[in-house]
Amino acid sequence: MKTFYSKLVEIFSKEETKDLYRTKGIDCPKFIDLYAGQDLDPDSFDVYPCPAIFVSWSIDHRQKPAQANVTFRMCYEQMRDTSSLGKNTAEALKFIDFIEITDEILEKFETEHTGKLNAATEELNLEPIVVDQFVLTYNCSYTKKAREKLTGSIEDLKIKSGLYSQVFD
Repeated sequence: MKTFYSKLVEIFSKEETKDLYRTKGIDCPKFIDLYAGQDLDPDSFDVYPCPAIFVSWSIDHRQKPAQANVTFRMCYEQMRDTSSLGKNTAEALKFIDFIEITDEILEKFETEHTGKLNAATEELNLEPIVVDQFVLTYNCSYTKKAREKLTGSIEDLKIKSGLYSQVFD
């Protein structure tokens, strides 16, 4: 998962990725880290800039191939007034655009050890925490070794006929 995390940071550091956010007038992620309860105990962590993405995972090796469940906690900022009476609801709802852009990026993401991320769940988390979060969870295959790219064509198959009749003769 070291490769996964390193590539994640790399992807969100690229200018073309940042431009996806900028074209919609949204701040790109300024901080990425492993999730360690930063939202639950702010006194134990340095202040982090928003938008931020925190990532955690669990891997089930009982399945073949192993299955990874990856959770992304997206901290945009304290939400503004999103009510129907709000003075600037469009500005307040930009966090939804942030989530949609991030989701598009993540659904194309894969590494040599993980398959493509498949959306599993999403949740708006407005618990009494420091920063409101939107939580996206994905599933993907996981291998400890690099996955081999299998290629070939139907012409490469050799078919041996008559096996069925040879068994019963």
